Amino acid sequence: MNTPLLFDIKDLSTEADSMKHLIKMFFMLGETLVTHDVDKALKRSAGITYKEVSLTFADSQTVTFSIKQTGDIWKVKLNNKQIALRNQDAHKPESVIQEIAQKIKVGRTAYQKAEAAKTKADDVVQSVKQAGLKNTQKMRVAALTEQAKALDDVITETQKIKAELEAELA
Repeated sequence: MNTPLLFDIKDLSTEADSMKHLIKMFFMLGETLVTHDVDKALKRSAGITYKEVSLTFADSQTVTFSIKQTGDIWKVKLNNKQIALRNQDAHKPESVIQEIAQKIKVGRTAYQKAEAAKTKADDVVQSVKQAGLKNTQKMRVAALTEQAKALDDVITETQKIKAELEAELA
């Protein structure tokens, strides 16, 4: 891992040697890569021309690199949130990859918890949509009517007990 990881933006593809080296570095750090993709079109932002490289890991976390024309990593997004890197040096790409892998490991639990909550919320919305609003209102009215009947029964029973106690006192 002594070779600098410099991307050649002109020849950057999923089969490029630099991509294979990147995948190997993540694998050595214990992160399993599921898919990787390179945008074919150049993008331009803030006066910088770049290509995006997207990586998806086994736990469904995503990392998106923006590679400048010089071959340096310009921006990094982890799960669609831009992250700041301390070791953004083209001559030490291993430290950049280690830092990204560390952020993936640190954020794994929070990411999985957020995904589970999102999935649970989506399931609730789907079940409500399937039941329909009218059915929900009918079910609510039926439940409230049942509660009212139960309370009426309790009131009647309590009144009977009260009448019996008053009869004993008299």
